[in-house]
Amino acid sequence: MRPVLLLLLIPCLMAVTGKSNAQVSIEIEGHASFALEDLSILADGTGFGGSVAVTYPLESWNVLDLVGKAGFNHYGTRKEELLFEGDIQVDIDAAYQGIPITAGVRMYYGQARKFFVEGLGGVEIKRGDFDDFDFKDETYAMDPVASVGGGILISRRLGVVASFGMSNDLWRYANLGVTFRFGG
Repeated sequence: MRPVLLLLLIPCLMAVTGKSNAQVSIEIEGHASFALEDLSILADGTGFGGSVAVTYPLESWNVLDLVGKAGFNHYGTRKEELLFEGDIQVDIDAAYQGIPITAGVRMYYGQARKFFVEGLGGVEIKRGDFDDFDFKDETYAMDPVASVGGGILISRRLGVVASFGMSNDLWRYANLGVTFRFGG
């Protein structure tokens, strides 16, 4: 996790020390999270989230930015009682959440740089009741995560974004939201 955090800090340090002519941007995003596949069976399927991204434009390639992103997703909760082997009752009361910490590349289309796609990879810290019958409450796991997404910039600062994230154990989700850019 330290290398990912260091990757997030490099563009900020370069801008502060004056080693770069390019402008570093910080983006704040709020979104709705939709649990997919097995995650939608565990959680109730809808939630909310947010993220903070640092973007650093590559001067040699006008269409590419380096992106580092950290966020929070709440995929929903689950509360029910299950009967196991006739008379053993298992109570489930769990929230399903994730903290993705990723880095990658964003590519812009067109002269105005209004449309973009991005690919990110990193780790996600997950919380939830992953096994109903282990008689444990919510547990934590850290697994690799990959995300692909895109967006449309409505103005210089405001944009609409969508992404699809996937991790192991069929932990899949989609996010749809709005982003606001500072700097750049």
